[in-house]
Amino acid sequence: MLLTREADYAVRCVLEVARAGHISAAQVAAIQGISPTFLGKIVQVLGHAGILATRRGVGGGIALAVPPESITLLQVIEAVEGPLALNDCVASPPQCSMIATCPAYPYLCHAQQALRDALRVTFDRLLEPEAPEPHPNGQSHGAALTPSADGERSPARRGAHTR
Repeated sequence: MLLTREADYAVRCVLEVARAGHISAAQVAAIQGISPTFLGKIVQVLGHAGILATRRGVGGGIALAVPPESITLLQVIEAVEGPLALNDCVASPPQCSMIATCPAYPYLCHAQQALRDALRVTFDRLLEPEAPEPHPNGQSHGAALTPSADGERSPARRGAHTR
């Protein structure tokens, strides 16, 4: 599965806005190397989704519509791509007549849930100074997913002992 360029740019845009608090679309485009026209379309979609707020004119620009702790990667991705599904059988509603007899279905359901859970990380968490850095192979530098006290899986802090 590969996210679209639009979803990638949407995530990068929200990160820049969350960092800055208030920023122009031109600044986001320049910082992130995104076409201003394409970014404008993405900002419009994120605005309609209630993730970004925009204002034109002097003092205008882009801001988060809600606090960063209320926005997840999953929300941003689904705002531009629609519901995230690994396969038709795990879409909502399922689009496959073979679910009852398919031996792969339970595994796809598990993978779908794990992906959605991983993408429920909030933007305030992504901006934490000790947030794990992305690694080219999809793993975190110096961090592993470990169960927390409430049973949720979250990145372990650097130097923490994990099993």
